Amino acid sequence: METYYLDIWNEMCPIPIIKTQRKLKEMSCGDILILETDHSCTSRALVLWAREHGHEVEENEVSNGIWRLKVTKKHN
Repeated sequence: METYYLDIWNEMCPIPIIKTQRKLKEMSCGDILILETDHSCTSRALVLWAREHGHEVEENEVSNGIWRLKVTKKHN
């Protein structure tokens, strides 16, 4: 199991979702992708997208206005 990080600071949808899709394609099942964003709407959109596509996702506000998402790839 590998852990990857993706910088999506200051980016608005759909760019973070596109970057997440591309990164997940490179990853194996069970790998983890950590994302951080400073936009609550981006965080919520990514949570919904990941769940709709069958991936496990955890969302935490780690600081005032900073969200960290942990996406576990569940399938290819």
